[in-house]
Amino acid sequence: MAVTVLVIAAGATGSLAAEPIVGRASVTDGDTVVIRDTRIRLHGIDAPESAQTCQDAAGKDYRCGQAAALALSDRIGESPISCEPRDTDRYGRTVAVCRKAARN
Repeated sequence: MAVTVLVIAAGATGSLAAEPIVGRASVTDGDTVVIRDTRIRLHGIDAPESAQTCQDAAGKDYRCGQAAALALSDRIGESPISCEPRDTDRYGRTVAVCRKAARN
């Protein structure tokens, strides 16, 4: 009985059956990457959009969106990442937990 419920739940969400998306990622912004034409929003992360500006403590504008994208790109580097799909957002992007080796 419990197995049947688990199978039905997996079919309803699709997240348990989704295959990992693996490959070299290109960074779109601080919370979005692309792997093999699949746009992936990082689960649990909200970062400024790539063109967004912010103000520092002194009130000076800076390109925080660009800084966030560069930080993510530096963290990923040239290594392949593996993304486990969890959901799809309102823009049609796959929402996933991504790892570089064992690091989330």
